[in-house]
Amino acid sequence: MKQAEKDSLRITDQFRGRRGFVYDFRCQGSRLTLCIVPRASPDDSDEWCIEARSSHAPGAVVVAEWGPTRVDALRAVGRTWVSQAPEQGLPSFDWDAVATALTQVRAL
Repeated sequence: MKQAEKDSLRITDQFRGRRGFVYDFRCQGSRLTLCIVPRASPDDSDEWCIEARSSHAPGAVVVAEWGPTRVDALRAVGRTWVSQAPEQGLPSFDWDAVATALTQVRAL
């Protein structure tokens, strides 16, 4: 595998979790896990929630946002991730590339 291919954003794993679908990404040595969850109760704030994290360690930062569609929820997660990245030490990701990868596997 060429270095450019190793460094580019790619889905490394996808599976059905307890609450929804989980997608693991790698990009330039950083990890991103997204969990896409549909509304489960009338108290949920919208139709879809996407949770993003770069680690499963205790105390890891989890960014979760709701939206009327999966695309809207992903856009909201991306905006929140970018805004919190400097203070939380979150790795940088190309959220348009994340959306493209998820579209290719029919997750969006």
